[in-house]
Amino acid sequence: MASITNPLDQEANVNPVRFRWLGVAGIELRLDRQVLAIDPFFTRPPLRRLFFGRVEPDSELIAEHMDRCDDILITHAHWDHVMDVPALVRKTGATAWGSENACRLLAICGVPAEKSRVLHAGDGLELGPYRAQVIPAKHRWVPGFQTKDLAPGLEPPLRLRDYQMDACFSVLVEIEGLRLLNWRSVDPDPAPQADVLFVGPHGGRHHYQALLQGVRPRLVIPIHWDDFFRPLRDGLRPCWRAPRWAFPPVGRVNLASFSRVIEQLDPQVNVLIPEILHTYDLRRCLSETLRS
Repeated sequence: MASITNPLDQEANVNPVRFRWLGVAGIELRLDRQVLAIDPFFTRPPLRRLFFGRVEPDSELIAEHMDRCDDILITHAHWDHVMDVPALVRKTGATAWGSENACRLLAICGVPAEKSRVLHAGDGLELGPYRAQVIPAKHRWVPGFQTKDLAPGLEPPLRLRDYQMDACFSVLVEIEGLRLLNWRSVDPDPAPQADVLFVGPHGGRHHYQALLQGVRPRLVIPIHWDDFFRPLRDGLRPCWRAPRWAFPPVGRVNLASFSRVIEQLDPQVNVLIPEILHTYDLRRCLSETLRS
């Protein structure tokens, strides 16, 4: 598989669409100064906070890593997708879009009503130069964090278990002729065609086979594979994958294995393992796939 280099030493490009992986499920897209973020998350509370204590966003860390944002899409209301959004809205003045639970959590954490909008499956959004299509998604099973209503009387700071999901979405973003699919579902249908597929490397071979057949991407970018209980200052490591009936039954996500599976299923598709907080020009990345 041909490697994809960082393209900031690139040739002149018309309207470059820039991408940063923010860690966990976070994506930043930038066209000129128009910024769209999906699930930005930097705070990374330690594992013990699942059981004890309350959590607050690290406002200084968030401000350090995101200087501006116009719109934020929240795929679902778990803490690693929504917890840092209120601080980012206060910092940048962005508008946040999410499910009813997500918007209620934003309101509880002080986001004004005019800065949040409820999303529904099937919605189509015009966000400056970005067009976004909201697609229903099925979240993988996580004990204690399945679909449920928020507890009554919540007040900040919240517990991690207060961030409960009601709906989950995938998102197709169209920008400057590119189709970018952030796939959040354990089911491969109804995935639309796209040039770039952002996906978690947690599924099995049959899942990716069906997903690639539907999406027909030129480039696959794995996200949400790092340990989100580990602080950014300590560097990244892969998260634990779900136990399986195979040897070894437990282990951490293996990105090399994921890349091999994608290459075997479709040799025409390249995989980019993104460096965290590194800026890539997606047009350049796609042109590299055509030359490889």
